[in-house]
Amino acid sequence: MLLLCLLSGKAGYAQRVAWLPKQPIAGEKVVLSFNPKGGDLEFSDQITAELALYENFKWKSDQLTLKKVEDVWTAGYTIPENVVFAAVKFFQGTREKIEALDNNNGKGFFTTVLAKNKKLAPGGYLAEALLTSPGQHTYTLKGFSTPSNNVGKIDSLLKKETSIRGSVTSAYLVDYLNLKKNTMDATAFSTFADQVLQKQLSVKTTDENTLTAIQRYYAIDLKNAAGADKAEKVIMQKFPTGNTARFLTYQRVNSTTNPAQYRLAAEQFLKAFPDLQAGDKNRNQDFLYYTTYRTLEASYFESQQYDKFSAMFKDFDFKTANEVYRWNITKAEMSNALDKKTYFMLSQQIIPMLIAKRTDGSYYADFGGDKQKEQANADQQLDDRLTSHIKLAYALKNYEEGLNSYKFLQVEKQYAYADLNELRMDMYKQTGKVNLVQALLEKSVKSNAVTPAMFDELKQIYTTQHKGNAGGYEEYLSKLVPDDIKAEMQTHVMANMVHYPLTPFTLENANGNSVSSSEWKDKIVVIDFWATWCRPCIEAFPGMQLLIDQYAKDPKIAVYMIGTMQFGDYKTKSVNYVKSKGFRFNLLHDGIGANGEQNEVFRSLVPLFKSSGIPRKIIVKNGEVRYSSEGYSGSPSQLKDELSMAIEILRKEK
Repeated sequence: MLLLCLLSGKAGYAQRVAWLPKQPIAGEKVVLSFNPKGGDLEFSDQITAELALYENFKWKSDQLTLKKVEDVWTAGYTIPENVVFAAVKFFQGTREKIEALDNNNGKGFFTTVLAKNKKLAPGGYLAEALLTSPGQHTYTLKGFSTPSNNVGKIDSLLKKETSIRGSVTSAYLVDYLNLKKNTMDATAFSTFADQVLQKQLSVKTTDENTLTAIQRYYAIDLKNAAGADKAEKVIMQKFPTGNTARFLTYQRVNSTTNPAQYRLAAEQFLKAFPDLQAGDKNRNQDFLYYTTYRTLEASYFESQQYDKFSAMFKDFDFKTANEVYRWNITKAEMSNALDKKTYFMLSQQIIPMLIAKRTDGSYYADFGGDKQKEQANADQQLDDRLTSHIKLAYALKNYEEGLNSYKFLQVEKQYAYADLNELRMDMYKQTGKVNLVQALLEKSVKSNAVTPAMFDELKQIYTTQHKGNAGGYEEYLSKLVPDDIKAEMQTHVMANMVHYPLTPFTLENANGNSVSSSEWKDKIVVIDFWATWCRPCIEAFPGMQLLIDQYAKDPKIAVYMIGTMQFGDYKTKSVNYVKSKGFRFNLLHDGIGANGEQNEVFRSLVPLFKSSGIPRKIIVKNGEVRYSSEGYSGSPSQLKDELSMAIEILRKEK
């Protein structure tokens, strides 16, 4: 078994690598032996062998864990039935992080594999040419050899390949041309490739996949429009409803820029290539329909062809229906578009279909086949669409419809959305269900999803119940929050604690006066970086107001809102927006940096943030940034609790 032999007749392999039997046979077991002496793995205590296998004109990989017997490492392996060539490399570490490698000093360890009849099968010499030629390496071949442009060797291997009985160039046309490209100058190759492709086009039995490869090679590799057009005509004639005809038609449809012409072309595409054809739908082409549906539906929506828009949903899966709803109805609802009555009517038609299809698994491929993650995403997407539906119902005073929709939210998220909790509170009041308000508010506090208006309402209820005495209100609130929620917040806050020097700055406030960070030496200062164009920033304002109100009488705590990365007359826009919404903020305008953009202070902190995203909250103490967090959870109360917890932790520090 340990008899070492030459691999594929290469003298450089002697006493290094051996297969037993000497010439592997597809479908049969072999023993691979490796002697690391003289190589980089000579003193390794753990060696892995990775195989690159050529099967049906495609590469695939496999790994073997070797066992050491005296000085030789061995492993048994059954060669898959259709493999015609095998290469091997040896390494210590992992495939992603190789610590030491032995591939015969770049020459490679490889062998052809005989067919079951013990004869050479088509593809073996081609695989060797691919392994050893430059520009042909896929990720699978990484590290197996160091390719060199040996023109004579490439031509010799290709001649051997074409001489094998049963080997036809059409089976490996693209690889063949790419290898020949390395042996010719550009002009000669273009002429040669055109001749090869034209000859293959004239063969009546050429299949659809080969015709597709020809069309793509003309279009992409040779930049030969005439050749690509000729190949396309052959495809359309021979396979008018095939996958390639479908894709080429899709490409033409999506090159149409006129909206009316696009709609007509897309409708004709869907008629010529109907989705969900029994038995012949190529699942790899799902994206054609997904993209076409989204684009066509957006065009219907923009042109107010609402009947056509809603009619298509019955055939959509959850993923497509959700995305079309999101990019049209949700977008319109969030932008406060005027035609809410129409949008709500469409939503009423679509939401039941989304609810019915939420478990169809249509996001499965997007999550790598993880069913749990796929379903969690689908559930969250439905919650987001229900949010739009509830807000539209509320805007149109259809309170019963709005309240009925809450039951379709995820059970564990029934009270997790602060904005929806506030709407439900008001809808209870509007429909005479005031007896349900307190329970709603208490559950919202437990979920830490409360708005300022809800706090006001709960405090009023508490005060009324206690005969005008609000003395125990804060303790009452604290007891409502479960310990696990408090612990989770504590973990989050501690994870965002930092030590980063703050570059001193002076900025202009809303009144045109200067505010300098050097004046904050004895204070803990919260800074919120925001912009008028940033929706999450604006949505976080109620939470920031809660924080400001909490510390309004504390001279040791200050909160500043720094508008940054804005354009035009940003000072006026910022000041007017804040005033129009009734927020009581200490507003500052970020300075103009050396790059000419309004981001001087924010940019100085980018090394800390490792991001240019806003909203971004920081807390400064003694000239250092001590806390930093990005984004907004959607809950004003949660934001207030997060920042106040961080403040109190910093306050207790000596």
